[in-house]
Amino acid sequence: MHETTRLRRCGRVFIRLSRIGAVILVLAAVCGSGRRAAASEFGVSSYRPGLMDLFAGYSFPPGSLFVKDLFLYQDARSHVVAEGQGIGFHIHNVAYTDALFAAYATKIRIFGSYWALAVLPQVRITDQTIIGGPVRLPHIKQTSTVAGLGDLIVLPYLLGWKFGEFHLNTDLMVYMPTGSYDRQRIIDIGDNRWAFEPDVGVTWMHERSGIEASVFIGYTVNTKNNASHYLSGDEFHADFALVEHFPHGLILGMAGYAFQQTTGDSGSGAILGPFKGRVIALGPLTGVTIPVMRHPVTFTFKYTVEFEAQNRLTGNELWLTVNCPFFAN
Repeated sequence: MHETTRLRRCGRVFIRLSRIGAVILVLAAVCGSGRRAAASEFGVSSYRPGLMDLFAGYSFPPGSLFVKDLFLYQDARSHVVAEGQGIGFHIHNVAYTDALFAAYATKIRIFGSYWALAVLPQVRITDQTIIGGPVRLPHIKQTSTVAGLGDLIVLPYLLGWKFGEFHLNTDLMVYMPTGSYDRQRIIDIGDNRWAFEPDVGVTWMHERSGIEASVFIGYTVNTKNNASHYLSGDEFHADFALVEHFPHGLILGMAGYAFQQTTGDSGSGAILGPFKGRVIALGPLTGVTIPVMRHPVTFTFKYTVEFEAQNRLTGNELWLTVNCPFFAN
């Protein structure tokens, strides 16, 4: 009788240990090969929505250098459920990004526009916590903090034209997998994939009233991450801004963006299905333009709130931007 009771107790202990072990294994699988439980690998897009809203259609004279320094703080969260697998996760991500957009306009003409080229290096610090696992079982918590250089973005061409009060700009962004990447981490600052993105920016500037309406539209085509065998779907994004430029350089208005993944994720690494991401953001924008060494330098502050999100990290963002054009003599 005592032996039977002892065997039952041992059986209960074994079952509990097996369940805990199963939780650990499933979480390890999701955080390792399946950590991309939201649309686009890592739950983020190649293009950082909100990057190019103000003056989106503007170009600059030949021989000029344009520098745009962007600092972004993002506090984002997501709740991911794998349908049919009984797995759920809460994800919290805090990220700091400092990106430097530097463009130079040559004197070479292409289709009536001066050919310009640009580069966008970035430094990132990100901290992500994942809590979850199979439902009705003990949840596992895992946290990772990573800092370093992010993926380099190169623009081999920028072309721009002016039609009265309208400014039109087009470019090609090439995302190079140069950022820090480790497949064993739950989050990375490099995507370990190439991506290619044609963009079009349009700005309407009413010189008399100072009202500006800008939109920047792009379509991103991602290639496969060969380390994780994960192919993120194609992505559409539209940044926009509606502001008024007041006398003495004051700027007030609104800015935001819309993002929609147009094709689902695929590949053997997309173990949780062909997710498609979506999000909309809107918030106030304020700034000031002041002369610095005879150059008009614009400082802007933007706070955006994301909503209507689906299958991606979403939260609030704080942007600080400095635009510095250095015109040729």
